[in-house]
Amino acid sequence: MKLKFFILLLVLNYSSVFSQVDTTVVPFVSYWSLGDSYDFKITKIKKQWKSDELVKNDSGSYNVNFLVQDSTATSYTIKWSYRTNLSELGLPPEILPNLSKIEKTDVIYKTSEVGEFLEIENWEEISAQMTSIVNEVIELMSKEYGDDFGETMKSMRPFLEIYESQEGIEQLVLKELQYFHFPFGLEYSVDQPILYQEELPNMLGGDPIPADVKLYFAKVDFENEYCELVKEMTVNSEGAKNMIMSFLARLDMDKKEMKEIFDEALFEINDVNIFKYYYYPGVPLEITSTREIIFKLGTDESKKVEISRIELLN
Repeated sequence: MKLKFFILLLVLNYSSVFSQVDTTVVPFVSYWSLGDSYDFKITKIKKQWKSDELVKNDSGSYNVNFLVQDSTATSYTIKWSYRTNLSELGLPPEILPNLSKIEKTDVIYKTSEVGEFLEIENWEEISAQMTSIVNEVIELMSKEYGDDFGETMKSMRPFLEIYESQEGIEQLVLKELQYFHFPFGLEYSVDQPILYQEELPNMLGGDPIPADVKLYFAKVDFENEYCELVKEMTVNSEGAKNMIMSFLARLDMDKKEMKEIFDEALFEINDVNIFKYYYYPGVPLEITSTREIIFKLGTDESKKVEISRIELLN
């Protein structure tokens, strides 16, 4: 009888231990199902100052739908759909009727079984849409301003090529997807910040740009399976300078003059990304990315702030 009582007591005590949640780490693994659908609002804000004077303050927003089209043991297929308000793009009104066919965009992409972003499957279709917009604008502006504008656009060709590659579409045109899937596939320590160096792709050609990154939690709520993960990133100043100089060199700028200017200049790029997530089932409540760019040359200073925000609507 005593033995039975002892065994029962032992089982009851250990059952509580087995049911405890590990509060030392937060695992970011997607638990999506076929047909899962979420609506988000995306807001973009751009501000620019010159010598402390605000010279630009633009903002716009649109809604997107996240839909799980397929789910297998090794991957998810996602449709990311949104409508572009063409009137908010600042394009000449004459070309807007010609662009109505691209007002709605469906992005089809794949992730791993744990939610890591893999690739956009229909990137060529999206690239064609972007190229269509650019070509329409170039044709219209060339007619209005003549050969001078045409020559200017020729010199900008290396920049426009960004929109003709898969990497350019994934990293720049649809970078919201990079924010959305950034945390997935890893287990993060609650108490210990993660410090590492990241290599950013150089979309203008040339070597990757090094950046120092710090990851840490501002809040973790294990009961509601919710957390706030912060990513702070400082881009290597010399790497950023070299990227710009390399690009300007392709536009036939004077290399000696550029070097003299950039040797005296201060060029800083700092990012703060805040990921507010229900890590189970893997859905963001809000993601806010803030990038600050500062350029100083002598007494002249220019600052640019870009904010991108993804907010859950339902």
